[in-house]
Amino acid sequence: MKKLKILLGVIIFFVILVVVMLKLGDFLVPKWNDEWLNTSTVKNFYNLEKNSLDVLAVGSSHVIKGFSSLELYKNYGISAYGLGTEQQSPYNSLAFIKESLKTQKEKVVLLEMHMFFEETPEPQNRKGFDNMKLSFNKIEAAYKDSVQRNSFENFASLIFPILRYHSRFSEVLSNKEEPLGPPNYRGYSLSSEVCGNLDYVTLDESIKEEKPFIADYEEYLEKIINYCKKKNIGLILYKNPDMDWDMQRYNAVKRVADKFNVPYIDFNLEKISKEIDFLYAADCELLNHTNIYGAEKITNYLGKYIKENYEIEDKRGNEKYSYLEKQLEEYNDAVQNGKIVNMFDVAQYVEAIKKENYSVVYVKNQFVNTNNENYNKIINGLGLTLQKVEKPNYYAIFENGVLKEEEGSDEVLDVKTVIDVNRPVQINTQSGSIVFEGEERSCFHPGIEILVYNNKTNQLLECSFINLDNGAIVMGR
Repeated sequence: MKKLKILLGVIIFFVILVVVMLKLGDFLVPKWNDEWLNTSTVKNFYNLEKNSLDVLAVGSSHVIKGFSSLELYKNYGISAYGLGTEQQSPYNSLAFIKESLKTQKEKVVLLEMHMFFEETPEPQNRKGFDNMKLSFNKIEAAYKDSVQRNSFENFASLIFPILRYHSRFSEVLSNKEEPLGPPNYRGYSLSSEVCGNLDYVTLDESIKEEKPFIADYEEYLEKIINYCKKKNIGLILYKNPDMDWDMQRYNAVKRVADKFNVPYIDFNLEKISKEIDFLYAADCELLNHTNIYGAEKITNYLGKYIKENYEIEDKRGNEKYSYLEKQLEEYNDAVQNGKIVNMFDVAQYVEAIKKENYSVVYVKNQFVNTNNENYNKIINGLGLTLQKVEKPNYYAIFENGVLKEEEGSDEVLDVKTVIDVNRPVQINTQSGSIVFEGEERSCFHPGIEILVYNNKTNQLLECSFINLDNGAIVMGR
């Protein structure tokens, strides 16, 4: 009896020790909430409504920047989530798929293929592992990863992050608040950056050779395929547009896809690229990932394919999914913001900034020749009074699409006012200066200076200008 009590005490001690180590590990793990959203994406995944997903996307940063769950909901009524993490290994992808089935009954899994030919660096690997809840799936994935790295220390610290981050106690305690990071739209990180790179070419389909998978990743691809088949989940292999992708990798993936009769959609194929009108220079950002334009094209192609090949109920209008409507509203606002800062079509820009939720400040900078029919049309389109704009000094302020202040004068105007109730603005028409919240924002370019602020998201979007150039209407930033 005494031995049993001792054994029970030892067991209780170790259970308490494990719990404490896990809790301390959670406390010390860094908050990776930069543009790649690693921490918030994994944590939000565990907080999803039970049995609320139709589609789960897993993979690397190409999922984070290239798959928009709310775009899928907006156009197809599909409830989806992008569970992408930086350079996510196939071990992690399978673990996440298994984890999802504890609380979800998704009908389709989208698997982005980039990392089946790349080794995941240890620091990036942690960004997928460290926020995953402890489970057999995590232990299995950590073991496989550690065998590949030939490091038991790696395995132990993946299970108990405190072994890796114990030195962060003072750092964490000294920072009362961790930065929240950019908005996370169900695993999607919205980027409005445009790379302008013209070097991208689609795949050369005359090449028949294959590139070998990394380590045992082909075996793991087969494991993912077989697991999804076993669970009666539709699996779609896909590859985002990618400067680093080649026909040899495509051939290797296609061979496995054909062997197991699973669909493989590669957006680097010329046929698909043309079908979605993909333009790398306009649809990608500088880091070889898609921006909002590219993500929309890819997501909508995948959504159309899913709708045509799987039976999924349209969730739009379903009260149970009303929270997606609120998320969609925030997403649409962010998309509109992102597109505005990339607009160079003057007429399109004029219509965009006249919409509700925007405060817009206009200041005339130097003399502007208004003796131009198109220019006058733009001025009228903006809702400005042409007779006042023709004055040497001019400014106007719109809030939520309604003219709030407007003045044209022969004298220099130096105005202090506010937009969005309490955001201070100072205007000087002699220099075309716009000082917003104490900071100079003007482009100081001849023409009409424009400051655009989103009242709804409390976000200064940009400053731009509209002017005449050899008789043509131009805008710049």
